Amino acid sequence: MNTIKVHVFWQCVFCFFEGFIVNGVINVVLVALEKRYSLPSSRSGLIASANDFGSIICSVLFGYFGEKRHKPRLMGTGILLMAAGSLVFSLPHFIGEAYKYKVSADVNASTNICHLDDNVTDTCSTRAAADDTIANSVVMYYGLLMVGNILLGIGAAPMFTIGLSYIDENCKAKLTALYIGWTFSSAAVGVAAGYVVGGQTLSLFVDIDKVDPASVPLTPADPQWVGAWWIAPLIATLGFLAVAFPIYGYPKRLPSYKEVQKARASEAHGGNDELTAKVNFGKSWKDFPKSIWFLVTNPTYVFICFGAAVEALIIGGMATFGAKLIQEKFNVDITYAGTVMGIITIPGSGGGMLLGGYLVKRFNLKCRGIIRMCAAFMVAACLCGPFMLAQCPNDPVYGMDSPYMQGSPASGLVSGCNELCGCTTEGFEPLCAQGIIFFSPCHAGCTDSITIDGKKTYANCSCLANATTALSTNTSPSDVTSFQPGKCSGSCPWLYVFCAMFLVTMVLTFATMSPGVAALFRCVPDNQRSIGIGVNLLFVRLVGTTTGPVILGAIIDSTCTIWQDTCGTRGSCWMYDKSAMGTRIVLWFMGLKVAGCLLFLIASIVYKPPPTEEKVVTIETVATVEHFNGVANSDNGNIFIRSRDSTRL
Repeated sequence: MNTIKVHVFWQCVFCFFEGFIVNGVINVVLVALEKRYSLPSSRSGLIASANDFGSIICSVLFGYFGEKRHKPRLMGTGILLMAAGSLVFSLPHFIGEAYKYKVSADVNASTNICHLDDNVTDTCSTRAAADDTIANSVVMYYGLLMVGNILLGIGAAPMFTIGLSYIDENCKAKLTALYIGWTFSSAAVGVAAGYVVGGQTLSLFVDIDKVDPASVPLTPADPQWVGAWWIAPLIATLGFLAVAFPIYGYPKRLPSYKEVQKARASEAHGGNDELTAKVNFGKSWKDFPKSIWFLVTNPTYVFICFGAAVEALIIGGMATFGAKLIQEKFNVDITYAGTVMGIITIPGSGGGMLLGGYLVKRFNLKCRGIIRMCAAFMVAACLCGPFMLAQCPNDPVYGMDSPYMQGSPASGLVSGCNELCGCTTEGFEPLCAQGIIFFSPCHAGCTDSITIDGKKTYANCSCLANATTALSTNTSPSDVTSFQPGKCSGSCPWLYVFCAMFLVTMVLTFATMSPGVAALFRCVPDNQRSIGIGVNLLFVRLVGTTTGPVILGAIIDSTCTIWQDTCGTRGSCWMYDKSAMGTRIVLWFMGLKVAGCLLFLIASIVYKPPPTEEKVVTIETVATVEHFNGVANSDNGNIFIRSRDSTRL
């Protein structure tokens, strides 16, 4: 197993589980966490971004000090830390109480029908003390979710800094992009598996280990349904434990290291790698500022980092909320949306990264060619941006889009027919009547609810008669005497158009990943590869993947039309304006793609390859063998020797 190919295999296994939990499971269960703990998308986006909080500083430290140390041992320790992070992430379920939902005709839940005798203010007053306790618990659970993901980020930092440089230093230069493409593609397959497995576990009720699922009156199609989000993190814990120990077994350098280094030729920007090539450079803190200075004064490196950060903004946002967008725009449940995301991700991100790595190897591209190829992929992806306007029609809502009574304005969910019912938006239990939905039985003015043979029926619905007069004159009153539980519209053919274009865009976006890393490795001196990728990860995560989910979450929240409201406290969003959501996301996506393309083009323009002309030096004084340390390295057929004062001839 002591070869680079087998080591890359174990890195692929790690990347599978890292992608599985970080970018697959966590992203698909965010919708369940929003409902379980009453979180808006901007706050749930912070949970996804927490992965970057820990890795931001650790990436630089591991990249700098890990370059001269035993890399596999550091990588193995990080993997064990990720196992602990996955376990911490699942803890809120085990230490928390059972999930409480609000459904009519269920004795085990808060009722969601019209109570003419109830006073909402008094009800909220009696619940205030209990709600304070629940709120404090939610803060603790939210903190555990954040800490768990932070540990996942810290643990992954060694593998994505010194792990990548370990591959690069032990293989031929033309194979670096291909091998890195394999690891990234494995992560993409893991993401897909995370979406599918996470989505399937969400079809199980969240408290399946605490209550009898048969006694729960909800189904996965109900807006208040919360699935078993905690199962998949436990699977990831076992996976990380299994892969940590093979990684621990590898030596500091593989047997092929010396041979590979002899055959290497530097492509560093400007060819200025003499100082960083000194044997003791990078072993102490005093060299750290110099290392950073060499990187920030390398314009090619800087613009590649900026371009990668822009790409990370898109990838971080879409990976976090992709399943939610499919759910909201095309009226499907989160289990189906997660499965669709998983199916798209395997050929999309995995195929894209393999494509990028293959093209670099196939055409033997040098640094400038790789950068220009990345810019071309960004242009192509930008042209696909308008596909995100695809959607199924919005469900009109009584009181918001359609009046309760003909001739009166749609002034809100509360109207004359239900103003004494004490209705709130705490629980969303939609009822469809002739293509228009009531937010809940309470908002329909229904005072009674009975379940017969698993089917709910409602009686004494005061808003129903008013709604009848608001419908078309061609509608028979008998057509609206019964409700259909759930939303009116289902999925539509636009879902397939969206998925096809999403796949193409994903291939074009991820095709820049492994070539981008290869270009970054080539534009810096060999001894700065680890610190270079570390600083790159710091910047990409700080600007890109950390802020991407928060920004996109805020964009999604800005299109919310009905918020959950529990005694004046705002929770998650129940309904969105799909058209506004699509327009704003398209503008965000295309704007970032244009910016990223320009940054990569600038990087290719300012890049200066090292001088290739042969220099002849005449030495007038004949030196003895004792004046030299022997052969240092061989590249392009020229033998270089280094004197004891490190002068390179």
